[in-house]
Amino acid sequence: MKNFLAIFGHVAIDVTMNVDFFPAKGSVAINKLKESFGGTAGNLAMIGARLGFPFHLFSAVSGKSHDKYIKFLSEIGADTSHLFVDSEDLGPIGYAASNGEDQIYYFYQGPMNGPLESRISLDPEGYQYVHFGTGLPNDYISISRKCTGSRIVFDPGQEINYRYDSETLGKMLQLSYLTILNESESAKAEDILGIGNGELYHHCRELIVTRGDKGSTYFHDRKSQHFPAKEVKNPYETIGAGDAFRAGMYFALWRNLGMEKAIELGSIVSAEAISGPFQDFRKTGDQMLKILSQ
Repeated sequence: MKNFLAIFGHVAIDVTMNVDFFPAKGSVAINKLKESFGGTAGNLAMIGARLGFPFHLFSAVSGKSHDKYIKFLSEIGADTSHLFVDSEDLGPIGYAASNGEDQIYYFYQGPMNGPLESRISLDPEGYQYVHFGTGLPNDYISISRKCTGSRIVFDPGQEINYRYDSETLGKMLQLSYLTILNESESAKAEDILGIGNGELYHHCRELIVTRGDKGSTYFHDRKSQHFPAKEVKNPYETIGAGDAFRAGMYFALWRNLGMEKAIELGSIVSAEAISGPFQDFRKTGDQMLKILSQ
């Protein structure tokens, strides 16, 4: 029997700094400093482990900077045996400075700056779904071509803005069973491919465009379906909402509920995840299914 899911992407540490202003030079005092576990693959794994569906996590991290993160993922039930742990470099680490209105973001790729294919062991026939998030396009194209028995899910996130060109984007779309993008990423994809506004779905077998609190649209079989978002009156924070959506989606697919129910459950899980601190999410998949059935 095939394993259910392989997740590729960043397992990153996010350091956020609140400051009064951005200095042109010199220094500025930090009013509040926060370090949290993140990254597209890391966030998906955190929520996925709580929901309880099986997956393997493929990424590259530093043993020096990520020891607590790896331990945390293992403790909540995420399979970390497929992580490549670098003993020399640091990262991936993101540094965000915010003055309350604007944000400056710096990101150090660290071990994720090189291809994963030569550093991991992946059975190309061993997974129902292979999820490619953030990472090197040519690396993922090469791995995708070997996963002929799997459904490829393409989910490049913000990296579509600077890692992909028309050739690499076109190849990933051709190789993928499902593509997931938010509104701005979808517009960027159309710009890269040189196609008209709203025509991206013609280049995808199936496409989900997420629209934040406006819900999401599912394009398939030459038709589109809109799914409303679940209202969150006082979100704790919205970082990771999209990754939680994907985790809910995969839980439903693991339960063989079909894509439409998967999108509905994704919205429910996303809303629950941003209602409090992301790392404190402890709802099970069965609890989420109860909300879905109401």
